[in-house]
Amino acid sequence: MIVTTDIEIDNFKKAGKLAGQVLEATSKLVKPGITTWELDEFAEKMIRDAGAIPTFKGYRKFPATICVSINEEVVHGIPNRNRALKEGDVISIDLGATFRVGENGKHMDYIGDTALTAPVGEINPRLQQLLDDTRKSLYAGIKVCKVGATLDDIGGAIEDIAKQSMYGIVRDYGGHGIGPNYHEDPLIFNYRTGSKVKLKPGMVIAIEPMFNQGGDRVRLKQDGWTVVTQDYKPSAHFEHSILVTEGEPYVLTQRPGEVI
Repeated sequence: MIVTTDIEIDNFKKAGKLAGQVLEATSKLVKPGITTWELDEFAEKMIRDAGAIPTFKGYRKFPATICVSINEEVVHGIPNRNRALKEGDVISIDLGATFRVGENGKHMDYIGDTALTAPVGEINPRLQQLLDDTRKSLYAGIKVCKVGATLDDIGGAIEDIAKQSMYGIVRDYGGHGIGPNYHEDPLIFNYRTGSKVKLKPGMVIAIEPMFNQGGDRVRLKQDGWTVVTQDYKPSAHFEHSILVTEGEPYVLTQRPGEVI
């Protein structure tokens, strides 16, 4: 989707701002003993109280507001009433907030999509480094999001950081365009593919690196949603929604306390 009007840009900014606020507030609740269900309930209430809709809930029949992926789980984990976080875990929280503008079947959805991976209590230094480097790669990908840059420039910036510390790069999933149908073209890989697709002003895209402490390979669990590393090594996932402009990239989902 290419946004061209001030109204469209303002609505994307509104959705992104809310998504960032909800993610920051939800991540602050992360501690040993809290359940993933409690995190989901908190995020849903905050989104709805702001007059928005949880993007993920019902999307392709996903049953919850947030995706919660713990340790070897990469993405798309489902909140559970009986699953409590433990000291030393890491948890990826991925969420979307949608503002629906219009009525009577004639509406447009504006979406903010964002994620981070947080430590639960104290974690070991090597695991913390995985989180730090994955976040760093997201910022490196954002930095090159300028008019005329290619998708390969984004993937290459992310890949270079993974290679420095010999992380596995999840190759089966990646970033994407954002539009009324949520996931849209282009697919944005977190490594070089040779893509010459160029960024244009007004594009709204999500960049989301996923690094593994072990190998690249992942598999889908029997629940049909949760993606895990094949070697059961921990994974980290960070994501922001970006508006490509004639100048510097605009990070739509930047969290209130985040410095990029």
